[in-house]
Amino acid sequence: MMRTRSARALGSLTMLGVAALIVSGCAAGNTGSPTGSPSSSAELPSTAWERADAAGVKDGGTLTLAVGSLPVQFNINEVDGNEVDTVNLTAATTGGPIKVQEDGTPVVDENYATSAEVTSTDPQIVEIKLNPKAVWEDGTPITVADYQAFWKAQNGSNTAYTSASTAGWSDVSAIDQGTDEYDMKVTFSTVYADWQAQFTGGLLPKAISSDPEAYNNGYRTKAVPSSGPFRISNIDATGQVVTLERNPKWWGQTPKLDTVLYKAVSQDQQGSSFANSEIDALYISANADLYQTAQSRADAAIQTSGGLTWTHVTMNAKSGPLSDVNVRKAVASIVNREQIAASANTPVGAPPVTQGDYIFMPGQKGYQDKALPYDVAAGEKFLQDAGYTKDGNAWTKDGQALKLTITVPADTATNIQRSEQVQADLTDAGIPVELVTVPAQQYFSDYVIPGNYEMVSFSWQGTPFPISSSEALFYPLTSESNFTGTTDESLGALFDQANTELDPAKRIEEANKINETIWNYAPMFPIAPLPNVYAVKQGLVNWGAVQFETIDWTTVGWKA
Repeated sequence: MMRTRSARALGSLTMLGVAALIVSGCAAGNTGSPTGSPSSSAELPSTAWERADAAGVKDGGTLTLAVGSLPVQFNINEVDGNEVDTVNLTAATTGGPIKVQEDGTPVVDENYATSAEVTSTDPQIVEIKLNPKAVWEDGTPITVADYQAFWKAQNGSNTAYTSASTAGWSDVSAIDQGTDEYDMKVTFSTVYADWQAQFTGGLLPKAISSDPEAYNNGYRTKAVPSSGPFRISNIDATGQVVTLERNPKWWGQTPKLDTVLYKAVSQDQQGSSFANSEIDALYISANADLYQTAQSRADAAIQTSGGLTWTHVTMNAKSGPLSDVNVRKAVASIVNREQIAASANTPVGAPPVTQGDYIFMPGQKGYQDKALPYDVAAGEKFLQDAGYTKDGNAWTKDGQALKLTITVPADTATNIQRSEQVQADLTDAGIPVELVTVPAQQYFSDYVIPGNYEMVSFSWQGTPFPISSSEALFYPLTSESNFTGTTDESLGALFDQANTELDPAKRIEEANKINETIWNYAPMFPIAPLPNVYAVKQGLVNWGAVQFETIDWTTVGWKA
């Protein structure tokens, strides 16, 4: 799991093995509106940067970007290096046999491999033909031996290595050399459908992977050897700047930029730094103040893509009124998700995109919107099916009026505002809702995780490999990440089938069945994905707001 310290990772190299939970999310405001509005009436591109082919990019130039602080560890595989800023900063210095396309589909990156395919299913064997031209910064070839040593460092078998995650690598039982040192055969102990996630980047030379001390501490103040189009040429701890220059040993297309600079700029100063032309890009997210600041720069261009962070309302079905699926469906039908999205996105110029899939994000291949539409009348019908009758402006059953609570973390404005909108919509429909404010530090530990609530609203972090990482949110009932108090027992077999299906198209079909099954019992309802909003200096091409796509650093630069 990658920890987010500042801006979102662009085409990140460390893929999330599980969904991450986040307290805050997009903001909400008051709504009002007609019934029967569509679940999602707007779309955002998965990649929003200005595209240009290599011929349309100037040769030379410098790109200056910001990070919140300089890395404390340049090995992104080690626990202290597993930060978004560090992954972003090192992205141009590494790569792997797999890259991710705009729609989230993994494909072979021919800079690093000529092919990568499953050659056996019992046991699962993946054969990767490495590109013989690929070399480390010192000219040493990248071979099967590098992957063998890396696997042993990452699989958790040697506790001397403080790796950030063993996900995926712990499922590998062997890495063998085939016909030559560039023919790699990876055998999995169990079927692992997301095998591509292991080969997107971050590989280390075997000399580093074979030495726990070098792996853990050897690259805290110096750069890991490059295997990408750029290399880190200088780390200025005094001036707080890291300089990347073209890697002279790079075997692929020559990069367009001469230099990439990463300046350490605190988050609260990045807006003014962009406005003063000290940096060439600014991550805005849903910050209306930053959006206004960015627009004060005459040559700023705003880019908005889909995001991976999604807000939702989780309903505790363990006991009380929400244990009835029809009450949960009523709540999901009455809350105006599109208006909540509009309140969050309009201040930063983004359309009100909602989310109707529990597995895939809008814009991701496989996405199907199966959400219950905003329809108060339909919500009332669900309440009637649950045995409630309308008594004035209240719903009653067995002499008891229906009322709910939503638990919110103190001093978390976006969470509170979104919950207030849920409260307003339900109250207008005759279901009074009380906001229960609790200390933010104990929000998850004392309330969400033990199920000490009726409703909560926070955010989940998605991933380009979403099926396996989504399972724990819904199944089994005892999962440490299933906070809903319910499940559908058929999900076990459905997830097993999806997670062991190696045909991508069939796997999506299985995931779509999972999505429909979850909507049938509605343990939570997604609201909206948080858009990625960036301001960039006009003329910057092939870099910017992105949801899935791997950045091609050889074509990043300034428009010719």
